[in-house]
Amino acid sequence: MKRILKIVGGLFALLVVGIGVIYFFFPEKIVDFTYSQNASKAHLTAKTITVNGYNTHYYTNNNKTAKDTLILLHGLGDDKNSFVQSATFLTKDYYLIIPDLLASGENKKESSLDLSIKGQVDFLNRFLNHLKVKNFNLAGNSMGGHVAAAYAVAYPDAVTSLVLLNAPGLKLDDHVVYSGFGSILKNDADLNTVLSRVFYKVPELPGPIKKMYISQINDSRDFLNNNIIPQIKNGQYFDLQDQISQIKAPTLILWGKHDAVVKFNVAERYNRDILLSEIEILENASHSPQLEVPEVVAISINDFIQKKVK
Repeated sequence: MKRILKIVGGLFALLVVGIGVIYFFFPEKIVDFTYSQNASKAHLTAKTITVNGYNTHYYTNNNKTAKDTLILLHGLGDDKNSFVQSATFLTKDYYLIIPDLLASGENKKESSLDLSIKGQVDFLNRFLNHLKVKNFNLAGNSMGGHVAAAYAVAYPDAVTSLVLLNAPGLKLDDHVVYSGFGSILKNDADLNTVLSRVFYKVPELPGPIKKMYISQINDSRDFLNNNIIPQIKNGQYFDLQDQISQIKAPTLILWGKHDAVVKFNVAERYNRDILLSEIEILENASHSPQLEVPEVVAISINDFIQKKVK
């Protein structure tokens, strides 16, 4: 018995050491495991399909018997994991599709891609056609909301309802939304500055996780600053001011109150020019409410769809 206990104790010690090694030297494994657990909780499966030769990664709950389909689009520098926590509260009632957008997440970054908002709209349309999805509710945060609004302009008959979460897309003054990551991040303080633009309350992160995020942001900085952002600013659908009145879908403008990235006058203009629209303010959230108050966001989306579409 003592020998067995020693063996079990030794295995436990090795497990603790192993977890410690992973935590300090491979924090991305911890993050990937967390993403996997969140996806599992939401009954989401990670899938890949090839659309016009481009491998496209996405999550879906495969709930094709659901009455309504809901597409969720992440923002710039983010990926399909952005909406996974909100998806937990939506998965029972909707056929969910949560893609990585062009050159985002696990999708390949290629300078030859059309990374303008129009390019993202065309990509999304090809992707949804490949999945044989024709009519759906469409929600997006930040750049994903910009893409969603542009999609509703380009394909008004496809979008049953539209949800814009702190979405840019209207050039109303000299305020710059697509400003990029700026200088190379050197330390925790630099990372906190970046996170404070997204979060109302910057989350406490362990040291190894902070280092991982600093490295990831620095690695993606040049491609984002030199490829994605210039294409957005110089491409079609950068400024939708003259087109949003064409949006026919009932639209919820869902806004984190403390957003320092997109000014509230953008939300007000969306509300003014989209005929069937309303604004809802989220008190304890900033630029990406789905990351801070995922359940509140899910409830707001669901209530709006049920109220407006039924």
